[in-house]
Amino acid sequence: PSSGEIAQNATPPVLDREVLDELREIAGNETANIIDVFLDDTAPLVRRLQEAAVAPDLDQLRELAHSLKSASANVGAMALSAAARRVELAARSGLLDRPAVMVALIIAEFARARFALIGYQAEMRAGTGAQG
Repeated sequence: PSSGEIAQNATPPVLDREVLDELREIAGNETANIIDVFLDDTAPLVRRLQEAAVAPDLDQLRELAHSLKSASANVGAMALSAAARRVELAARSGLLDRPAVMVALIIAEFARARFALIGYQAEMRAGTGAQG
């Protein structure tokens, strides 16, 4: 396999700090608030994903997963974005065998991303990290 294929199959990081560092260059200290909004908005979105998985409602799963994929990539939560992308693509193709299992993975990735993002915020507030 080519290096591109290997990179595609590699597990994305929980948090891509470069994305957040770039956001910080643009938004400055507002980055902490952007993270707060993401965390506040994502919890109910994940609950709605769970409900759609139980139904199962593939259209709703696809729409919610698409929103989550984009929002999480914007704050560098790459593993969460990848998990949401898998649900989106499977729902779109109609090949979502075990939606509850796939949504459970999103829940786990959200927990990991939340922990990492809160840590990044703490570093920002303490004045450490790339922008010191």
